[in-house]
Amino acid sequence: MRKVERAIEAEAKKVHRKTEKLFSIAEASLRRPEGTVRQVVFPAVPGGEATLKALVAEAKADAKTFKAQVRTVLTSSYSSYYRRMLPKLLAAIEFKCNNTAYRPVMDAVDLLQHYADVPNSTRHYDASENVPIEGVVPDGWLEAVVDENGVIERASYELCVIVSLKDALRRREIYVAGARRWRNPEEDLPADFEDNRDVHYEDLRQPLDATVFIETLKGAMRAAMAACGEAVARNRSGGTKVKTHRGEPRWQIPDLGKVTVPENLRALHTEVAARWGIIDLLDFLEESDFVTDFTDAFTTVATREATPREVIRKRLLLVLYALGTNVGIKRVADGGRHGESEAALRATRHLFVNRDNLRKAIATLVNATLRMRDPLWWGNGTACASDSKKFGSWSSNLMTEYHARYGGPGVMIYWHVDRKSVCVYSQLRSCNASEVAAMMEGVLRHCTDATIDRQYTDSHGQSVVGFAFSYLLGFRLLPRMKRIAHQKLVKADADDLVPSSLTGMVSDKPIDWKIITQQYDQMVKYATALRLGTAEAEQVLRRFTRGGPKHPTYKAIEELGKAVKSIFVAEYVASQELRREIHEGLQVVENWNSANTDLFYGSAGTLPGSDKEHQEVSMLSLHLLQSALVFINTLLVQSVLKDPAWQQRMTDADRRGLSPLFWSNANLYGRIDIDMDRRLDLGLAA
Repeated sequence: MRKVERAIEAEAKKVHRKTEKLFSIAEASLRRPEGTVRQVVFPAVPGGEATLKALVAEAKADAKTFKAQVRTVLTSSYSSYYRRMLPKLLAAIEFKCNNTAYRPVMDAVDLLQHYADVPNSTRHYDASENVPIEGVVPDGWLEAVVDENGVIERASYELCVIVSLKDALRRREIYVAGARRWRNPEEDLPADFEDNRDVHYEDLRQPLDATVFIETLKGAMRAAMAACGEAVARNRSGGTKVKTHRGEPRWQIPDLGKVTVPENLRALHTEVAARWGIIDLLDFLEESDFVTDFTDAFTTVATREATPREVIRKRLLLVLYALGTNVGIKRVADGGRHGESEAALRATRHLFVNRDNLRKAIATLVNATLRMRDPLWWGNGTACASDSKKFGSWSSNLMTEYHARYGGPGVMIYWHVDRKSVCVYSQLRSCNASEVAAMMEGVLRHCTDATIDRQYTDSHGQSVVGFAFSYLLGFRLLPRMKRIAHQKLVKADADDLVPSSLTGMVSDKPIDWKIITQQYDQMVKYATALRLGTAEAEQVLRRFTRGGPKHPTYKAIEELGKAVKSIFVAEYVASQELRREIHEGLQVVENWNSANTDLFYGSAGTLPGSDKEHQEVSMLSLHLLQSALVFINTLLVQSVLKDPAWQQRMTDADRRGLSPLFWSNANLYGRIDIDMDRRLDLGLAA
C-alpha cells in the first residue's frame, strides 16, 4: 500500500496549478464567509462550476485508481510468493467455529482446501462450485474477484479469504483446534460456573438478579447526571461550561495549571542527603535485603545448593544490580572490588535468577514497603496508576515491533504504580498490544498485599469494554481522556429529564437494557474468567473488538460500558478535585518512567536478549532495583519526619506531593563495591 501511495503522490504533483486553484477557493471563502457557494466559490477559479466538477471527477478517479492499484499490488505479491505456502498451512491447521455468523468464512476455507491440489494455472473456480461471497469478500474487492460474467478469480478470492480468516481469528470467532493462544474461547470460561454460580456472583459482589443490577446502575447514572448539571449550573465544577464550537456543543474544561514542587519537599531531600550522604545504588539493594530478606525468594533450579547461602546472597545482589542497571555481568565482575569472578556471577544468574523468583522477591519487598509505611505521611492508598514506556530491544527478538506513536523498533513495559510510588506490577508487552488488557492484567495479577479500588490510566488505557469489565470486577477506571470535550452523557431511559445546563451534551439514544438483561449471566462469566485467571485479559478482549458480526455478549458489554462511562464523564466534568486526582496519579507513573531512564542506563537502555524470558528478567530486575530505592528512601524520609520540627513544617500541599521516588541522594555510577558487613544507620530497628 505504501508503494502505491508513493506512486500516486508523485503523479499528483504533475497536476497543473491545482494547489493555486484550491488556495483561491480557500481565500475567497475566508473573505466572504457569509456568502453562498455560487456567489463566492464559483467565481474564485477560472471556469467556475465546470472547473470544480472536473476537480471532483479527478479526485474520484484518483481514489478509484488508488484502490485498484492497491488490489493489483497485493494480489501480485500474494500470487508470486506467499501463495505457495497456503496449501501447506491449510493442511497443517484445523480451523473450527461456534458462531453461525462466520459460517461463510469456514465454507470458504473448506473450498480453498478442496482446491489445494489444483494447479495455480487454473485461474478461475468452476462454475458449478458454491463460492461464498457475502461475509468473505469486501465490497471494495468485488470487481477484482468477480468479473462481469460472474466468473470468480482464484488468487484474489484466496487473498480475501485469508484476510477474513485473520480478522475472525483475531476476534476468536474462529479458533484453531489444539492451540493454546488461539484455542476455543469457550475453554477460557470457568468450567464450574454453572454449578457454583452463586459463589462466583458473591466473589464479584454482583447481584444474582439482573434487574437489581440494572436498577442500581440506572440510579447511579441519574444521580451522576443530576450532580453534574447542578455543578455546571452553580459554577461548582471548576469553571466547566458548555460552549458552542462550529455549531456543535462541547464541554469547555479549563486547564488545571502547573503545580510547582513545594520548597519543603526540596528541603526534605536535601536533609536526607545531608544526614546519610550520597548512597551507592548497590547499597540500596543490599540494605533492602538486610531488612526484608528478599533474596530468600531465589531458590536454585539445581537439585541442591553446595555454596554457602551468604556467598549466594552476595552474588545475587551483584547479579541483580548488573541486570537492573543493564551494565551487564562482565562489567560488574571487572569493575568492582568484591572478589567474585565473572564465571561465578554467570553461574548464579543461570541457577537462581528467573522470572518466578524475581516476582516473589518483588512481592516480598513491595509488601514490606506497604507494611512499614506510616499512614500519617503516606495514607492508606488503594489507588494505582498505570502507563507504558517504550524500550529499545534486539531486532532478533520476536517481541520487537515498530511503534507507530513513538517510532523505532522496541517493546513496551507496562507499570502499575500506586499514589506513593510503589510499583506493584510490571509486564512486558509488544508495541501493538492492548493497553486496556495490560491495565486489567495488572489490577488482577499484581500478587501483592495492595488493594486496588481506583485505577488511573492515560487515554490509551480506556475503552467502553474497559469501563464495563472494571465495573463488573469491582474497581473504578479513572482515565485521562484526551477528547473529553467531545464526550456526551447518556440517559438511563428515553423519558428521563435532562438538566437545562447540560443541553446538547446528552445523547438522544438511551442504554439498551434489554440486551444487558439477556447477556448478564454471560458477562459475569467472562468477568469471572478474568478474575480467576482461566483467561488472559488480552485474549478475552480480542473476542470483543470492533468489526465483523458483533458477538451478542459484546453488544451487551458495549452498552454496559457506555453506561459506566457516562457516570465517569459526568463526575469528571463536575469535579475539579477528581480531574486533579487523576493527573496527580498519572504524574507519579511518569516520574517512575523518568527513573527508568536514569537507573537502566547500560547499553543506552536497550533491553537485551533474543527471547522474551531474557527481556522479562531484565525488566523485573529493574523493577526490583527501583523498589529497593523506594523502600530505603521511605525509611529515610520517615526517620527525618520523626523530628517534631519537620512535622510542623509539612503543609497539606507537602503531604500531597510527598514521594520516596527520588534519586538525588543516590550515586548511580562509579566503582561497584559491596561490603556485606556494612549497614546504613536508618534510625530504625531492622
